[in-house]
Amino acid sequence: MFPFGKVIVTILMLIPQVLLHPAFWMVVMLVAIQYTRIARIQQRVFGQTTESPSSLVLTSLLLGVAAGLAASLIFVFVGVTVTGAGVAFILPVALVLMLIDPRFLCFSYAGGLLAVSNLVFGFPKVGIPEIMILVAVLHLMESLLIWATGDQGALPLYMKTREGSVVGGFLLQKFWPIPLVGMMLLTPQIDEIEGIARGLISMPDWWPLIKPNIAVPEGRELLFAMFALPAALGYGDFAVARAPKDRSARTARSLMAFSVALLALALGASIYPWMRWLAALFSPLGHEMVIAAGRRAETRSKAMYVPHPRGLKVLDVVPRSAAARAGFRSGDIVTSINGQPVRSTADLLDAMSGSPPWFYIEAERDGGDGAPVRFVRSISGEVERLGIIPVPGPGDEAHISMPVAAIEGPLGKWLRSLWKSRS
Repeated sequence: MFPFGKVIVTILMLIPQVLLHPAFWMVVMLVAIQYTRIARIQQRVFGQTTESPSSLVLTSLLLGVAAGLAASLIFVFVGVTVTGAGVAFILPVALVLMLIDPRFLCFSYAGGLLAVSNLVFGFPKVGIPEIMILVAVLHLMESLLIWATGDQGALPLYMKTREGSVVGGFLLQKFWPIPLVGMMLLTPQIDEIEGIARGLISMPDWWPLIKPNIAVPEGRELLFAMFALPAALGYGDFAVARAPKDRSARTARSLMAFSVALLALALGASIYPWMRWLAALFSPLGHEMVIAAGRRAETRSKAMYVPHPRGLKVLDVVPRSAAARAGFRSGDIVTSINGQPVRSTADLLDAMSGSPPWFYIEAERDGGDGAPVRFVRSISGEVERLGIIPVPGPGDEAHISMPVAAIEGPLGKWLRSLWKSRS
C-alpha cells in the first residue's frame, strides 16, 4: 500500500524550504509586478482600483501553496524525478517566455520547447514522459485554480472589436507562485544506506509508475530523495460575451480536458517512444488550441456589456464602494435616481450632482428566468464616489482593442518592433 501519510508529512516539512528559496521570491516579485500593472491601469482608467495588488499577491500565494501540496503528492505517487522533468531548464525558459507575453508563464510552452529540442538536437537531457507529466499535473492544478478564482480581480475595460464598435469587457489575468516538492535519483553505496535508514520511506513494489532509465553501479543502491523547488502558473483571458465567472469556468473545463489528454500521452510515451513526439507537440499546440477555441467562442458570440434600452447597464462595481455596500453588481441596470431617468453616464453624473440626504436608486437585474427583477436601493447623499463602472455608451473611446493572439510583454514588443524595422 502506498504510504500516503508519511509522504504528506514529508512534503509539508519540505514546502517551507521553497518559501525561502530566492528563485521562488523572484517569481513572487514578478507576480506582484503584474498585479501592480493591472492596478495602475484601473487607477488611470477609472480613478480607483477594484482590489489592492498586495491582497491579490497574498491570495495567489496561499492558493499556490495549496496547489503545490496537491501537485507534489501526485508527482511522488507517480514517481516523476526532477532531473527527468528538466526543472533546472523549465522555470528559466518559462520566465523568459513571460517577458514575450504574460500568458506564456505556462509550463506547457516551456516544457514543449524543451521536449522538442531534446528530440531534434538531443539537448537538454530530459525525460519527455516525465516533463510532460509535470506539465499535465500543473495544468490540472491550474484548471482547479481558475475554476475557483479565475474571475477574481477581473479588470473591467472598454474594448474595441474587430468591427470597430466599443463594448464592455473584462481582462482575466491570474498568476500563482507554486512551491513544489520533487524527487531526484541517488545511488549511494550500500554501506551508506544504514546511516540514513531512519529517514527512508518504504514504497510498494509497483512504485514508481515511470521507471527511471538509469544503470545502477555495482555495490550501490538506487534511492529517490525528495527536495523542494519553485514553480509558477499564469492565466490570461478576456470576457465580453459571458460573465467572468462563466468564462473562467469554461476555460477551466477545457484546461482540465487538455491536462488529462496530455497525461495520457505522457504515460503512453513512457511505453512507446514514437508517442514522445505527440506529447511534445501537443503540449504547446494543444494549449494554444484551448486558448484559440475560447477566444473564438467569445468574439463570435453577442457582446454582453453593451447599452441597454431601459437604463444604464453596470459593467462592474468597485469593491467596498457605496454601490457595492448597497448590493449592486455587474449586469444590473440603473433606471432612475430620485425619480430622474438614467440612460447614460452623463445622466448618472447629473443625477448624483446634487446634495440630497439620500439617493434612491431604482434598478433591475436578470432574475434567472429571463424576466427582469426590479429593486430599489438607498445610498447616503454624502458619498464621494458611487463606485459604479458603466458599460460604454455612444462616443466612448476604447481603452484597448479586443485581445488577439499577439505578444504583449516587454521582450515581445521589442522583438516585434525589431522585426518591423528590418522588414
